[in-house]
Formats: sequence, C-alpha cells, structure tokens
Amino acid sequence: MGAFRDVTRFLTSASAYPGQLDGTTGWNPIDAGMAAVRDRNVARARVIPVREAVRIIALNNLKPACGVWHFSWDIERFCETMMLQTIDGALHICAPRPLNEWAPVAHFTDSPDPVPLRTGKREALPYWFLRLTAFEDFLDRCSAANSRPGDHFPSRATYPRAATRLGCHLEHMKLHGNEERFARWYDALKDARYKHTGDECWRSAVASNPGVPQGWFTVSALIETDTGACKAVQLAVSDHLSHSGISIAAARRSRFGYGVMLAVEEIKRLCAAGATSFDYGVSGNYGGYKKQIFLDAVPTVVAR
Repeated sequence: MGAFRDVTRFLTSASAYPGQLDGTTGWNPIDAGMAAVRDRNVARARVIPVREAVRIIALNNLKPACGVWHFSWDIERFCETMMLQTIDGALHICAPRPLNEWAPVAHFTDSPDPVPLRTGKREALPYWFLRLTAFEDFLDRCSAANSRPGDHFPSRATYPRAATRLGCHLEHMKLHGNEERFARWYDALKDARYKHTGDECWRSAVASNPGVPQGWFTVSALIETDTGACKAVQLAVSDHLSHSGISIAAARRSRFGYGVMLAVEEIKRLCAAGATSFDYGVSGNYGGYKKQIFLDAVPTVVAR
C-alpha cells in the first residue's frame, strides 16, 4: 500500500478496508487493544499490531499529533507494532521508536490538549515543518511574520526581486540515476567544515531511512540560467504529498541566499503539485534559514 497523507480520510474510507469496517469479515474487536479503547481510564501502555492500530485510528478519528506529518508516519509501511495508551480519557497511539534520529515518533491522538512530539535525539530540537496550501499564501505568511517585509526574504515583495537578481530556475529529479551528479554538485558547494563527500551523503541518507522506496529519494538543484552552473542542491525524501529535506549545500551569498531561494522554489513546485507539507526533520537551526521557511515548526521532547 502506498503512503497515505491524510490518515483519517484514508483510513475511514470504505475502499481502504473493504468489508473490514462494516462487520462483514467477522473481525472481533474484543482484544487487548480494543479493550483499552473502551476503558479510557487505563493509563498502562500496550503493544498492539499495526493493523489493529490502523483500525483504532480510523474508528476513533485520531489525528496526527500537533497537526504535523512526516513520511515515516505511514505506519503500515514503516511499523510492525504500535503502543496504545489512554491518558485522562484521551487515546494515544505511538510508534515504538522513530525511523531515524531526524524523524519525530509517529503519534496519533484525540487529545484536546497539546501533545509534545518525541524524538530519538539527545536534546530537544525543533521539528522544522511547513503546511502547504498555495504559494501566494506562503509568501503572505512570511510577509505577516516580519515587521519589515519589504526587506525580508522571502516575502511577497522580495521574492520577485530575488528571482530576477539571482536568475536561476529549479530542476527536480530522482536520486536514482543521478547519484554522480548530486555528489559532484554537493562536493562543489558544501561548507568546507564538513568533511563528508556527496557520495557519502546520499549513501548515508539511504542507509538511515530503512524501508523508504528507491523512488522517494529526490534531488532538487537551483541552476543559474545563463551559465548552467548549480548554485544550490538538496537531497530529500518525497512521498508525493509530503517532502522531507535531508541535506542542502549552496554557494555563499550575503543577500537573497541561494539556499533559501532553493527552498522557496521548492515550496512553489510542491504547492503547484498539490503537496501538503514540507519539513526538514528534527535538527538544529544551522545557517539560520529554517526559521525563515518552516513557519509551523513545533518543539519536541527527548523520548525516554
């Protein structure tokens, strides 16, 4: 089964589980998981199969915690079991662990109260997240978030000026078949402080994302139109509705930075394609650009 982005809409659709949600298969909900659903005062966590977790999420209309998403929250693809717990009458279904150190732990709930995202990090770092609608809406939000939108990039006022001044366009491709090209661009653009190579970068990304289909790994490059030179390059995982950045390298520029422009052009592409979110995982604010882009970032807590 492919990734599902709107988990509630998908899981409650008749086509998702033909004959399973209407009682025609004889499925008996009287088991450990459904017993916990009925008794909402039980606080002890229980391990349940992922298939049962999917049913409980659908039947109880559970939502992704904090209203966010990460491709690894496609629990049928990435999990075998889940943890079910009721706290103060609210249901919580969580993955036993994150997919990797940059992913938040998958968490679905009907709690009316804010729920902290857990991670595998040793320190509490933001989950850099952006909800996508229309590209113009993103520019308007950026403008509203800054007291001087005419000087701030990106904004509705500065994006056209930056696009003209930089004179670049975005090229998007699958990583598979373009590994050498990505490595060459990355090596030429990466900060000299980083000793890893572009080849090591993409190989590490594949190794640290077990279960991710080969076709989900993508490369986006900001290309200078007049010269054909690559000014910024990004490696990401895309499940076609969400987009998760892994690594980025860009030529240095004091104003209207190439790295930020790549992210902005990526958002423009994603909005046009109907994607619903863009994230950069759980990480530090390296370079400072994440606060400019990921307007829906949420705090996290260290999983114990």
